[in-house]
Amino acid sequence: MKIRRNHVRKRYRYNVNRKTMNKTRKSTGKIKDPEMKKMWIEGKRVGTNFSEMGLAKDPNKAVGIPNYKRERLEAAKIVNGFVEEDLDDEDLKPRSSKTDPEDLKPKRGHIVQELEQMAVERRSDPEFRLPKGVVKELSYFLNKHKFNYKAMVTDRRNHDQLTWKQFRMKIRRFMLIPEQFNEYLQQKKLPIDVKPDWPEYESDSEWK
Repeated sequence: MKIRRNHVRKRYRYNVNRKTMNKTRKSTGKIKDPEMKKMWIEGKRVGTNFSEMGLAKDPNKAVGIPNYKRERLEAAKIVNGFVEEDLDDEDLKPRSSKTDPEDLKPKRGHIVQELEQMAVERRSDPEFRLPKGVVKELSYFLNKHKFNYKAMVTDRRNHDQLTWKQFRMKIRRFMLIPEQFNEYLQQKKLPIDVKPDWPEYESDSEWK
């Protein structure tokens, strides 16, 4: 028995601006990063921009997938005693391309070094701040348990089910931000820029 298909009647949408819709579909989106926007050339395609900058649009094409079948065939021919005269012309073709290595270098290769330098500078950004919710949560655990990370794990407000090592890592990060941690020390009426004299449990020293 043949399955009957129900076709929905097509209706023309008069409220849609076709010109704007086509532009939206064809556009590759706006580049929000100002540094990347300077390096980008608007008149060129996405793949061309990436290849000229020394970047990869598709990692599967940039890093070739190894051909294990061909390697096994070559190994089998060697084991079975084949010589070069018995191999086909296709097998004797060189794997490496005949293009000059200088031609393979990207036109704007310096951009890769600039992006790497930008990544290092942003990673060590001194203006990094924890969200207010995280600061409030860590302040609660420090007020109640101090440096007893094992007790933090069993606390009812540990909704994320963090381990004691995760608590230690978060509190370490909190103490490395002077502006936020000094504000917490002021609320507790403790000396600023000094580690609280609290004993630690089930962990190594925070301030080695």
